[in-house]
Amino acid sequence: MVGIKRTGKAALAVAAMATALAGCSTKPRNFAASVSTPVPDRVAFEQDYRTCAALVKSGHSSNFKGAAASGFAGAAGTFGTTAAFASAGGIGIGGASTAASLAIPGVGILAAVGMSRAIRGGKERRFKRNMSACLSEYGYEVADWEKLKKRDDAAAFASRQVAVAEPKRDEPVLIDAVIVTEKPQAAEVPAQPLALVTPEG
Repeated sequence: MVGIKRTGKAALAVAAMATALAGCSTKPRNFAASVSTPVPDRVAFEQDYRTCAALVKSGHSSNFKGAAASGFAGAAGTFGTTAAFASAGGIGIGGASTAASLAIPGVGILAAVGMSRAIRGGKERRFKRNMSACLSEYGYEVADWEKLKKRDDAAAFASRQVAVAEPKRDEPVLIDAVIVTEKPQAAEVPAQPLALVTPEG
């Protein structure tokens, strides 16, 4: 009978921990970069942003332009490693810690929530760091990050916020002025005889 009661308590503890994990996911939240560099073309910037996001999510952390040129096929995604840390029963905790968590359900729940938040925070920091590095390779400097709703389009949001540089105008060509050092002399006009007209004609 005692064994049954312990088993029931353990099952309740596991269910409580699973519920806590469901409420505090390790999946990174949605962030958009605030770029301080004025861009000449908003459409081109948004395309570069989406390229960087795809590269980072596929696991790249350097040589982003080279990876983009080669099609960036390959590494496991940065966001695809959650299962190793957060299974419903053990959330990646060793056997002794799991036993202690089951014996004290409150401690286990707090540990689960704390660990899931730590995992999520680490993934978010890694994403921001790699995303900033990629955008920098494309000539954009990240000044800050803004948290968005889950379904918001980060690339479109960043594109709307970025400043567009004014097109460069051709500078006027300076023409050397001709400086006259001598005073021009008046042209000599021969004197013309004046005809006097009298009333008599």
